[in-house]
Amino acid sequence: MKKRQIRRNKYKFKIVFFILVGLIFLLGIGMFLFHINGTTVDNKNKDKETSLTTTSKKSSSGKPVIFPTIYITGSSGGLTPPDAIVKKLLPIKNLPADKSLQIISNITKNYDLTVKGEISKDNQYPLIEFATGKGTGSGEPYSVGLQKAISYLSESYDIPWVNMVGYSSGGTGAIYYMIDTVNNPNFPPVNKFVSLDGEYNEGTKLQYGETLTNVLENGPWVKTEMYQYIEDNYEKVSSKTEMMFLEGDYDTKNQTDSAIPWADSFSVYHLFKNNGNEITATLYPTKTSHAHATENEIAIKYIKNFIYNTP
Repeated sequence: MKKRQIRRNKYKFKIVFFILVGLIFLLGIGMFLFHINGTTVDNKNKDKETSLTTTSKKSSSGKPVIFPTIYITGSSGGLTPPDAIVKKLLPIKNLPADKSLQIISNITKNYDLTVKGEISKDNQYPLIEFATGKGTGSGEPYSVGLQKAISYLSESYDIPWVNMVGYSSGGTGAIYYMIDTVNNPNFPPVNKFVSLDGEYNEGTKLQYGETLTNVLENGPWVKTEMYQYIEDNYEKVSSKTEMMFLEGDYDTKNQTDSAIPWADSFSVYHLFKNNGNEITATLYPTKTSHAHATENEIAIKYIKNFIYNTP
């Protein structure tokens, strides 16, 4: 009986021993998996933080990387219109984007630059205001001035792409810039472009028998030199540039924002649609005339959502 009891005790001991070994083994696996999962979560958080800061974000050239949006003035030449947009856009949530520089490229003095403000280290998406000094309605001086401004920025920053918001004649200038800098590695491509009450056909109204639908589908019947330049060169613009054309529904009867007819602001829409650009054309309700379009809350919301993906 004693021998049987000893064998039973040994058998029980082995069972307990193997159970303990199994528990230790499972505990070890659990700790290992916990360690891996914890590291993964931490890395995801670090990646997210890195993508939203600029303090250590530098390119291979050693320059800080920025993704600016340039707010371009109208034919007055001053900084008031873009400054009004920028003030109403702020604050921009969940993105390191803030007002930074005011740049005037004086089109009457060799496009000399006057620069005020600074881009802080944590401002990876700076809002930059651009003006021409002397007023102009021509796209060419805007383009040259913008090229000089962006060359200035490129001296200190690596700029993979820019966004542009062109008000009135500033819209003309932005498109001329896109055409004139095509395939030039010295200038970053335009990622997104907003036309706010833009001018592309020198204020040409609908002709007798012509409709806005005609313009949106096939372009205007009367083509000015300004429009013709864009029509002859629009295919040079990258089809990857996303575009939004906004025009104020100020005078529905006469189809105008008071200064720019709808037929003008939307005159180049069909060109870029044919070019393959992702593009929208929107009439926004407004009680303010063209001169105050940069203060319109509805237009600002459209711009903010389009450029920064935030309401």
